[in-house]
Amino acid sequence: MEGIVIKARGSAYEVQVGKHCYTCTLRHHLIEAEKRRLDETKEMPFVELVAVGDRVRISASTSAVDGGYIEECLPRETQFGRTRMDGWRQVIVANLELLLIIFAARHPTLKLRMLDRFLLTAEASGVEPVVCINKLDLAKLENVQRELKLYEELGYTVVYTSTVTGFGVDKLRDVMRGKISAIVGSSGVGKSSLLNALQPGLQLRIGEVDERLHKGRHTTTEVMLLPLAFGGFVADTPGIRTLGLLEIDEEQGLDIYFPEMRPYIPACKFAACTHQHEPACAVKRAVETGDIAAMRYESYLRIAGFKEGRYERTSERKRASRKPRRRRR
Repeated sequence: MEGIVIKARGSAYEVQVGKHCYTCTLRHHLIEAEKRRLDETKEMPFVELVAVGDRVRISASTSAVDGGYIEECLPRETQFGRTRMDGWRQVIVANLELLLIIFAARHPTLKLRMLDRFLLTAEASGVEPVVCINKLDLAKLENVQRELKLYEELGYTVVYTSTVTGFGVDKLRDVMRGKISAIVGSSGVGKSSLLNALQPGLQLRIGEVDERLHKGRHTTTEVMLLPLAFGGFVADTPGIRTLGLLEIDEEQGLDIYFPEMRPYIPACKFAACTHQHEPACAVKRAVETGDIAAMRYESYLRIAGFKEGRYERTSERKRASRKPRRRRR
C-alpha cells in the first residue's frame, strides 16, 4: 500500500492510506542500506531517515491492529529542513509545495534578515514561498506594507492577517487550498492560532508571548501533517529562531537564490564572481545604482559568510573550508 507520513514520533510513523491510518515502524533493511550509503559517501547523516510528508510503501502487520511496516521510502520531490549546530541534517517536511513564512507585525519584532534566509531556503528547495504578516491588529496595515514593499516588488506573495479580527484569513485559505504546505517562523508569531483560524477545531495549543523579552515560548513540539477541510495538508512545525541552509550548494553560490541578482550575474567580469571584492562586478554596480536593494545585498553577504552577522556564528570556518566555485557557462 502507498501512503503519506503524517506524523513521526521516535521510531513510530503514522501513515495515511486513503482514509485509513497505520502506525508503522521502519524495516531494518532500510536502516542498514542507509548506513552503507553513508559509509560510502561520507555524507553527514540525517536526523531521521523518514520525514513527515514522505510518500512510502507499507505492509500491514499481521499481529497488530492498524499496525504496519515501512518497506520503501519513495524519492522526494522537495525537502525543507535545516542543518543543526552539530552538523546533522534534519528534514522537517518532505514533498512540500508551499512554504508559508509567518512573521508578526509586532511582538515579536519583524526580522527581515531572517525572512531573507527563509526565502533563500525556499528558493533552493524548489518550494513556493508565501510571506504572511500576522497580528495586523497590533499595527497599521500601511506601515507594515511599506516595510514589505520591496518583497512584493520582487514578486513574492505577501498576505496580511489578524486572527483577532479575521482580516486576511480567507485570502490565506485560498492560497493554501489543495496544496501541501508548511508553516514556519519564530515562536510567538501566532502560527498555531493562525491554523486554528484557518480551520476551527484543530485545537492546537497557542503559545504565549513573553512581553518582557518579546520572544515566544515553544508550544509545538513535533511536526505533523494536518488535513484541511478546504483541501490539502498543512504541517505545523516547531518554532525556529535560526535556520541552517540545508539545500544550499556553496560551490554554485548563493547569488542565484536572490531573484534580483540573477539578471546581473552573467554580466560580471568573472564567472565565479562572489560580488564582494571583484572588479567589474555587475551586481555591485546594480547595488550602487539602487537596482538591487542594499539591504538585500547585505543579507547576501551575511548569509554567504563574507560579513559577520547574528546568524553566521561559524563564518570563519565556512570561509576556510569553502571549495572553489564552479564556473558559470
